[in-house]
Amino acid sequence: MLSNHSAPTRPSQIAVLLSCAFFSIPLFATTLIGMDIDNVAKKAEIVFEGEVIQSQAQLDSNSGIINTYITFRIVDLVKGGFSGDSIELKFAGGELNGEIVEVSGSTLPKLGESGIYFVESTSADMLNPLMGWSQGHFLIKNEGGRRKVHTVDDNPVTQIQSVSAIPLVIKAPNKLIQDNEGIAAGVTVRSRALTNTEALSADDFKRQILDMLEN
Repeated sequence: MLSNHSAPTRPSQIAVLLSCAFFSIPLFATTLIGMDIDNVAKKAEIVFEGEVIQSQAQLDSNSGIINTYITFRIVDLVKGGFSGDSIELKFAGGELNGEIVEVSGSTLPKLGESGIYFVESTSADMLNPLMGWSQGHFLIKNEGGRRKVHTVDDNPVTQIQSVSAIPLVIKAPNKLIQDNEGIAAGVTVRSRALTNTEALSADDFKRQILDMLEN
């Protein structure tokens, strides 16, 4: 849902709305389907470790919708043929001149954050260019001098494993994703409320993704 920050909702279907403080105008609706981590990795155009170095909101003169252009410094290219040392991606929503517009289920990378990003397309015009939105967006947190991988809602990622070999007759069906809590099948997380939770290191995470891509 594209909406004013002051009035969030939790629909079962992601309805995209343009809102201000007093009214909401429906534009269109879409549904976000849960993915396997295999497909998140294999269908992504590029996968990279990076850091957000710039974030700029702009008003689209044609649609009147706020978009945010986010520039990443590429630290390590895990997959793809991209040759630059930085990349700019466009996300729908953002804050401009005191107006905050959000897309329900889409988390915009924040200035200064480090993470591992699975980009569906570097050129297509999309609400969120990351594969499966939160399913292709991982944060890297410094924990005692060690770089650990977390989901966008800050839960430690403890394991990733391929699920493509699981027979369809016993494999759990993919679920519809709501809000920004979508986690791809094959990604294991633990709540930060649990003690002694050890997240994967960024290097181990990338190594396991590379192994998945080679098989």
